Amino acid sequence: MNEARVERRNLLLIALTFITTTVLGLSLQGCQTNSTIDQSGSATPKQQAEKTSTPFLPFGNGDTEQIVSTATTTPTDAYQPVWEKYAPPSINPATAVPPPLTDLDLSDEILVWILLGSDTEPPFIGRTQAIHLLFIHPRFSKVSLVSIPGDLYVYIPGYTMQRLNTAYALGGIETLRETFAYNFGVTPSRFVLAHPGDFQWLIDDVNSLEVTVFYPMPDVCGGIPAGQVTMDGTLALCYASYREGMDEVDRMRRQQQLLGLIFHKLTHDGNLAKLPVLYASYREWVKTDLSLKELMSYIPLALRLADPDRINYYMIGWDQFSIWEVPGHSQAQVFLPNRERVRALLQQAIDDAMVPAPLTNYVQTLEAQLTNAIKVTISAVSTSTPTPSPTPTQTTSGTPQVTTTGGTPELTPTLTPTVPGYPYP
Repeated sequence: MNEARVERRNLLLIALTFITTTVLGLSLQGCQTNSTIDQSGSATPKQQAEKTSTPFLPFGNGDTEQIVSTATTTPTDAYQPVWEKYAPPSINPATAVPPPLTDLDLSDEILVWILLGSDTEPPFIGRTQAIHLLFIHPRFSKVSLVSIPGDLYVYIPGYTMQRLNTAYALGGIETLRETFAYNFGVTPSRFVLAHPGDFQWLIDDVNSLEVTVFYPMPDVCGGIPAGQVTMDGTLALCYASYREGMDEVDRMRRQQQLLGLIFHKLTHDGNLAKLPVLYASYREWVKTDLSLKELMSYIPLALRLADPDRINYYMIGWDQFSIWEVPGHSQAQVFLPNRERVRALLQQAIDDAMVPAPLTNYVQTLEAQLTNAIKVTISAVSTSTPTPSPTPTQTTSGTPQVTTTGGTPELTPTLTPTVPGYPYP
């Protein structure tokens, strides 16, 4: 009886051991099948993609972008990187790289220029804290100016996701052009880069600006009251460059105001007659690919653009971006763009430049002012040319005296001073 009981117990233990061994074997096989580590001990491409993929964080009003993988894996025939034909990032981005913006409707008649303001004097290359994109339609004499914040977080081809204001410092104008082509769908054909001193001198050269200050700034720039303020170069530079915290929108609005006043000052009272002198004065400081000959050819267009309501002003502002803190210990804050809203604003700016409008007789007044200024300039040059200091010259006058040297007669002229000057016919 006891022996039968012991035998049954042994059989039960053997069965339990067999079942346990089978279950453990299947479990180990399953773990090896689902493992994310290959035989070499490195993570698989799928795991790398999961680790480096960072979704675009929510933009303004809760909008989100599609998650894009930034894993650097060996491409296959079917693999298409999100950056397409542009250079891949050389540094892991803090957020996912968006695809290029390519769906803008831009006419071939539209010229795309860009105005840049550096925060550093030459020969050093600093950040471009002023960025203004111009869409120019010469035939319709219309312009749309779009101000873009320098802290906008964009993809710089060949580098990484970074502030827009670093693109020029990283690779010059070509890198900036690539950055604009990627993130805004346009490539500037001409550029002008001014430094703080250049801007300051220009205001002084146009004999100051009369600026309407809407909100007083008592604690900066020596105190700026509200109302009409006469600004020289130093005050205008402070007014244009000061930013309170992250309020880039207010600074861009002040920069637009000054740009409009400078353009008005240059196109009125024949001041464009000074363009050759200004170009010669600034060519060693201001960086541009515009030649003097090309600039002179645009003088008639400038006069037409000075006609009222020919220039429209836009800015990528709070409706197009939101403040985002870059991951890490720096706690740096940037402007993360809502790409669809940025695209819509750029398209509106382009479309508005394509709307024709008749010119007024005001253009004829500006043309007459310029013509008179040129006449005065030519007259001033011809009459106020400095002459050399008076120096007596020797000329022959009177009757020559006869002298002899060694028995040979010679003629000795009488020397009298004459007044020097330009020989008029």
